[in-house]
Amino acid sequence: MNRTTASIALVLAAAHAPAQNITVDYIQDVSDFGGAHTVADLPGPDGRISFREALAAADNTPGPQTILFAIPRDQWDTRFFPNLAVIELDGPLSIVGNQTTVDFTSQTIFTGDTNPNGNEVGLAYYGPPSNAAYLYVYASDCTIRGLDLTTGNAFGGAINIRGHRNTVERCTTDVVKVEADFGGPPITGNIIRNNTLSTVEILCWADDNIVVGNRLTHVRVEGSQYCVYPMRNRIGGPSPEERNTISGYGRYGEEGLPTGSQVDVVWAQDTVVEGNYIGTTPDGMARQPQIGPGGITVRDAIGTVIRGNLIAGLRTVGGGHYQGVLFGDAIAVGGTNSSASGTIIQGNTIGLAADGVTIIPTLRGVTVASATALRRAPQTTIGGTGPGQGNTFRGLETFGVFVASLETGVRISGNTFAGCGRNPIELIPSSGSDGPTPNDPGDADSGSNDLMNYPVVVSVEVVPGGALIRGTLATIANAAFSVELFASPACDPSGFGQAHRFLGAAPVTTSAQGMGAFEVLVPAQAGEVITATATLLTTGSTSELSACTPVAAPPCPADFNQDGGVDGQDVEAFFLAWQDADPSADVNSDGGVDGGDAETFFVAWEAGGC
Repeated sequence: MNRTTASIALVLAAAHAPAQNITVDYIQDVSDFGGAHTVADLPGPDGRISFREALAAADNTPGPQTILFAIPRDQWDTRFFPNLAVIELDGPLSIVGNQTTVDFTSQTIFTGDTNPNGNEVGLAYYGPPSNAAYLYVYASDCTIRGLDLTTGNAFGGAINIRGHRNTVERCTTDVVKVEADFGGPPITGNIIRNNTLSTVEILCWADDNIVVGNRLTHVRVEGSQYCVYPMRNRIGGPSPEERNTISGYGRYGEEGLPTGSQVDVVWAQDTVVEGNYIGTTPDGMARQPQIGPGGITVRDAIGTVIRGNLIAGLRTVGGGHYQGVLFGDAIAVGGTNSSASGTIIQGNTIGLAADGVTIIPTLRGVTVASATALRRAPQTTIGGTGPGQGNTFRGLETFGVFVASLETGVRISGNTFAGCGRNPIELIPSSGSDGPTPNDPGDADSGSNDLMNYPVVVSVEVVPGGALIRGTLATIANAAFSVELFASPACDPSGFGQAHRFLGAAPVTTSAQGMGAFEVLVPAQAGEVITATATLLTTGSTSELSACTPVAAPPCPADFNQDGGVDGQDVEAFFLAWQDADPSADVNSDGGVDGGDAETFFVAWEAGGC
């Protein structure tokens, strides 16, 4: 039999080998069994099976193996860990054999639920400080279930995955990492689900991995300029079962500066962050105490999608030299060493609790800001006009969307803003202060999004079917724009914004003189106010929100002479106009003067008003 044939035979034998259980019944980290170190060689001379022995036997025995735990309580170190069996390791453990299941929850069957706040088996290491993990998974198609605390001097995390299609579930421990050896190839298809962990890290050469249903403090998807980007990793998903709650992370840095984001996407590609609660308690109803002022930070990443998340509670007061200074961004996008390109932010709720009513204090919504003009965030899209694409911004203490002066091409579309303490959309001049930026002739000024001029809403007329809005746009010449219209119950005190409801959009093409006009029927009603934005289609740069224009109530047919009262003078004025077929007598707005107008007038007049 040649080497190739022998290898195939071994693979086939493993695939058809029966599944076996190995039960760990000894808390000490020893190994005294011999032979081929297979399941058949257990136990050794001491008559017991340690975790290290069980892993070695599983690695050396063909076929799927399941490691169970039944460690008697008289072996536990109850001085320090009265509620669980903590195995003190001499060094890292590893899984090399494919299709191995390590089920720590089986200890509960043996001793009962001794640790109501977690699981019943933990790992400890008190040797020289090490960056190694407690448990490495070099194999594929394995499951790690129900590990509790890891404690001591191993700082590389609880579980380090370096194989394919592995699952970590129902663990209550600290850090789980997914990373390949330097140089790859990428590891794929791993699932981290239904755990309570401090951190999940997906690092270089780790593609198509999924993190769902967890309670986490921090998530990091990060490569570097020295390795291949981690690609197509997903944090959360569209269903409630896939939702992660990610909050509680951060620290005070130098001179009291608060640092840290709950989710970091750095030097990664095509990452999806979807359907999570970020910055809040697991029920989405309150702020989770945290120092880190960031919700989701995207830096030097490509094609990141942030969709359908609830993000709130990002508001931290600095300490030391920063005492009293507020910090907080629900989402921040930018480039530091490279560009953060193609970021899509859609369908998120920012600043609002899960009940859709309660405001959770949040300082700022989305910030787009990079280190230099060469390291920008091009093609950043915030919102959209399709179903579910617009983001909801509510009750923010400052800006809804803040675009720094070096950024252009930030498309802000179909979003709604209510209760923002400052500009809902804030563009910053190259030099100057914040606040509503006035339009300029020819739109020649510079700054974020090229300080695109906003539209001017000239008139709003209530007509059958809604409100007819007419307006103008004075900007650059011979260019195509989309003008978006929004309604709110009242004008902002600044006279600009807000934008409680998205009403629709109208195309505008400017002339050689840079002038354009629009007319659009929208579902607005009397008593509301209208604001608008303009987006240059070639670049995606969007303006700030325009000054607001009230939707005036339609004329009252009974008060025909518009003197503020309903009396005989209105009857006389109406009949004179009606007999002459004067267009002013078309009180039912059907385009003609006839008996229908007389009926409409008298019904309103007899009612004493409108």
